[in-house]
Amino acid sequence: MEKREFRAAICDDRQEDIGRIEDALRKGIKRIGQAVSLRVRTFQNGGELYAAACKEKFDLIFLDIEMPEMDGFELAEKLCMDRPQICLVFVSVHESFVFDAQEYSPLWFVRKGNLEWDMLKVLKKYLQTTAFMGVSYRLKEGFGFREIPIRDIVYIEGSGHSLAIRKTDGGWLRKYGSLKSMEEELEGCYFLRIHKNYLVNQKYISEVGNREIYLLDGSTLEMGRDRKNAVREAMRQYDRERRRM
Repeated sequence: MEKREFRAAICDDRQEDIGRIEDALRKGIKRIGQAVSLRVRTFQNGGELYAAACKEKFDLIFLDIEMPEMDGFELAEKLCMDRPQICLVFVSVHESFVFDAQEYSPLWFVRKGNLEWDMLKVLKKYLQTTAFMGVSYRLKEGFGFREIPIRDIVYIEGSGHSLAIRKTDGGWLRKYGSLKSMEEELEGCYFLRIHKNYLVNQKYISEVGNREIYLLDGSTLEMGRDRKNAVREAMRQYDRERRRM
């Protein structure tokens, strides 16, 4: 089986620290036993990383907090505004920064003095919250199947016996079947039935309104009138579980 690609970016003004972070990342992936093809891009300038992140997709971005010109918090603010789905990890020698870092909802905070241990926590939490490794949906296509990573599915729209799968890249995949069967197949993967016609990946829900939900990309979906309380409770539970991971 072909290895899945895991894409990471590291931004630190010290080349020595970049090497240490990358080494800890490679060791961490090896220790958790995931067969992936790791691709790492490194940057010593926040502006260069920002430009790259606007053009290509990274699964994890490691940001040193103290950098000249544009520090990690300034860079995080720009990235969160333009690329809200990005997973950020702050890296610093100062543990006191962990409180300020929470404003940007990072995946984790890594201490430079404890890189390997903290890196393991980062990777385990990433796997738990995104289901990146090993979890995909098999979509029947012609006489065979194709696999779609769960993290690439934003929501599924059902109409009669036709299903349309909305992907994170804006594209669509279509198949025959019922939304109920999809809901059963994706049980445990954090998909939420918000309407008789919509099954949504909770990772991409930013807000629950009165009659609609708002997605991270700015779009909205209608929510069933009788589902509002259940949807809000499910999202609260989802947030609690993410904080515990």
